[in-house]
Amino acid sequence: MRPQRVGYRQLPAIETDRIKRDQESSGEFRMRTYTAVIERCPDTGLYVGYVPGLPGAHSQGETIEELNRNLAEVIEMLLQDGEPALESEFIGTQTVQVG
Repeated sequence: MRPQRVGYRQLPAIETDRIKRDQESSGEFRMRTYTAVIERCPDTGLYVGYVPGLPGAHSQGETIEELNRNLAEVIEMLLQDGEPALESEFIGTQTVQVG
């Protein structure tokens, strides 16, 4: 997995374990990679993540690794009906100063 830089910690990208036949190509297999936004819930202490623009792609876990596995499982279920059209495109994060 290709790590992504989030704050000061290297996090793995969300990759689905299920390799799916690409219907639009000549039967090639490909791994899909998605970017997830991850936050920590102040009430439960759990990591909560979602994939921007992919409806239903959200989950939680006690560790980043558990969250990654849970998100991959959710995304795999969403892909069972074919490649969903993303509602938006993740661009990045930005620091905003006020005052």
